[in-house]
Amino acid sequence: MSCGLPVITTRGGALPEVVGQDGDAGILVPPADPDALARAIKHLLSDKNLQRKMGEAGRKRVERNFTWEQAARRMVEVYQEVL
Repeated sequence: MSCGLPVITTRGGALPEVVGQDGDAGILVPPADPDALARAIKHLLSDKNLQRKMGEAGRKRVERNFTWEQAARRMVEVYQEVL
């Protein structure tokens, strides 16, 4: 996403939180579903406009949510909760 490219990931773990809504900056597939993964790859490879749209949205998401400043703010919030 940081490179302006769309991503495909599973709905498991924390990755959906990073990618955001399915179809915005990337495609989310069920864990352990190779057929869904294959379909998502084929779909994305066959649609250049979708690649561009998701890539741009992903880059914007990274710039908005995953900066060092954001990380520092969140860390301060955690420290304040603990103390």
